[in-house]
Amino acid sequence: MEKLGLLTGLLLVAGLTFAQVTKLEETTVEPPKFVGQQIMDSDEEMTSSPICYYLKNNLQSQNYSEEGVVTVLFTINPDGTLSNFTVKNSVDATNDNAVLNCLKSTSGLWQAGRVNGTPVEMEKEIYVHFVNPSTTSLEELAQENIMAAINKVETAKNVKNSIRLSAEKANKKATRKLHSALYYLDEATKYQPEEASIIFWQACAYDELGNEIRRAEKLNQFMEMVDLQYQAQVESVSIFLN
Repeated sequence: MEKLGLLTGLLLVAGLTFAQVTKLEETTVEPPKFVGQQIMDSDEEMTSSPICYYLKNNLQSQNYSEEGVVTVLFTINPDGTLSNFTVKNSVDATNDNAVLNCLKSTSGLWQAGRVNGTPVEMEKEIYVHFVNPSTTSLEELAQENIMAAINKVETAKNVKNSIRLSAEKANKKATRKLHSALYYLDEATKYQPEEASIIFWQACAYDELGNEIRRAEKLNQFMEMVDLQYQAQVESVSIFLN
């Protein structure tokens, strides 16, 4: 009887667990949709989402001098309006403001995301790539800056261990090299945001500088990149410089 009671208890727990899992699996999540661009060319419809098509049409006619990727995070509210705009990755004021103003003009033109049919606020992230087709790709520009930064960090380490310099001079020279490395990494981020290798070397540079707070921030940022929890829906579009 004891064995039967134990078995019954285990089956009951298993049944409850299965019911909970089934309930979670039945949750229906619908992402928000941009509904302000109803008419699209057939070629664009196959390759672009409505919001990317809208951004491309409205941004392409303007003049930009800087290459890079502008990343904007924003919230789509239950009534289809937009709020909480944040420029997560900046190129320059002209590019940033052009993207922000274009996105803000779509407030009220969205169908809100839904959970089990109920409108809820959701985050969305837009990547706008400003590309000069006649020059090096953004990825290659990023890699050039990353390699320059790595060289600066390694040089700084060697300077610290140099027996030819006094401790004071070695520290000053190493510090200059490390700040230079951080500059190159910032430039790399402009071309390739959310790149793990950039964040890793930023953490290394701050570690060599003895800045534990910034080092910890970068390590936390790196860990967030592999977080499997829900993240904002991401879309991207390319704008070619004139």
